[in-house]
Amino acid sequence: MTLSEQDLLNLIEKVKPWKRGDARAPHKPLLLLMALGRLQRGEHRLVPFTEVEGDLRRLLRKYGPPRRAYHPEYPFWRLQNDSLWEVPGGHRLATRKSNNDPPVTEMRKIAGGLPEPIFDLLRDRPDLVERMAVAILDEHFEDSYETRLLNDVGLRVDGWSWARRRKRDPRFRLLVLEAYEGRCAVCGLDAVLEGDPVGLEAAHVKSHKHRGPDTVDNGLCMCALHHEAFDLGVLGLTDDHRVLVSDWLRGGASVDEYFRRYHREQLRGPVAGAASIASKHIEWHWKNVFKRDLKAA
Repeated sequence: MTLSEQDLLNLIEKVKPWKRGDARAPHKPLLLLMALGRLQRGEHRLVPFTEVEGDLRRLLRKYGPPRRAYHPEYPFWRLQNDSLWEVPGGHRLATRKSNNDPPVTEMRKIAGGLPEPIFDLLRDRPDLVERMAVAILDEHFEDSYETRLLNDVGLRVDGWSWARRRKRDPRFRLLVLEAYEGRCAVCGLDAVLEGDPVGLEAAHVKSHKHRGPDTVDNGLCMCALHHEAFDLGVLGLTDDHRVLVSDWLRGGASVDEYFRRYHREQLRGPVAGAASIASKHIEWHWKNVFKRDLKAA
């Protein structure tokens, strides 16, 4: 099988993560990033499921929506359907009664990895590894925490690869910062240097990568710290626009200073005449991003 660079990028573009309505689960993209990190570090093509099970579960908990339980076995098996993964000998595993997936006890008997033609192409083209990583990040994850995610999977991406990424619409940032008068809606930071805001960003409430619009009623002006925390689900919003701080957050006095002091505080709203955050976007963030315990729900 001869595989071209464009063939591979087309496969990446067509990866189908689990979706239900506007809900999303980034299981497959996370596994792909882990596999790219392993390849870049010169590790073996096939990896036992038991070796990645714990790390992938932690990534799902950190970067995925809140769930009662996390299932790293799903992407390890189902990514085969996207022609980007293989599980040699998987046909011999017993499957569940409800679907064709093996139970996790069976998965712990096998290894999986990128198919050989893909692995060989990427091994010979380090630049393509980075382009794949950027394409996955662009499609499935938030800009505010992409460096953190790359560190978590052990991937390096140079400036050239970043430069080739999809361009963002600068008007969204300008409109949101103007609507909030250049102040973080959580902490009130309003730093300016020579007329330009410092450390202030436009956050999407409903992720742009999950069909969230570039409109003021889906935007918040936030400092870089609170923007990243919002995208990671450390911060959330109530229907009446109060700030929520996740019970999952841990730390000492600095956490109290920069986060817990704002729990249940009223969000700073936009100027008169500017659109407030739409309830449907707050609901999406609550269901898909904000970190909370669902086991008792």
